[in-house]
Amino acid sequence: TIGDCYIAVTNLVERQDEDHAIRMARFALALLAACTETLVCQEQPELGVVEMRCGFDTGPLVGAIVGTRHKKYTIFGNTVNTASRMESTSAARRIQCTKAAAATIKNQLKETGDAGPPLRLMERGEVVIKGKGRMTTFFVADGDPFSCTTSATTVLPSPETPGPRPAELIGTGGGESRVTSDAHLGSGAGMV
Repeated sequence: TIGDCYIAVTNLVERQDEDHAIRMARFALALLAACTETLVCQEQPELGVVEMRCGFDTGPLVGAIVGTRHKKYTIFGNTVNTASRMESTSAARRIQCTKAAAATIKNQLKETGDAGPPLRLMERGEVVIKGKGRMTTFFVADGDPFSCTTSATTVLPSPETPGPRPAELIGTGGGESRVTSDAHLGSGAGMV
């Protein structure tokens, strides 16, 4: 965990070079889907369901056991930091990724001939990222054309955080990646 976040990593324990970013994107989508079925409080259903934001990046990271008394395995590096920033600047019920992660997903879908559920990438535009400056980021969604639309309840366009641009379908079925959200995920790293 990182604060109130969790981290997941692909391509770390076993080699998943050919589809690590696709795996991370679909994992984040599954997390968001599970949230829509999970009440905040069973006794007070009017409170609604759990909301989560996710973010991920792709790239190298370092993993090691740290500590002498209370040893724990941890991962760190720029990829972990960037995934965390993707999560913290994302929006509720959204998955945000870096331009590099979006390009990796596109390449992996093309190279593998992936037959899994389709994925969509929507360019969010430039977002100011603490410690990084302006970065072009993307929202990841499933192939449903209505699952990632702009509305007052999601992301309102502004000079600092432009709204999503038209979606590009990048899968027809269907390095390292990370996902982040009020939990963190990654292959290389990722946050949830």
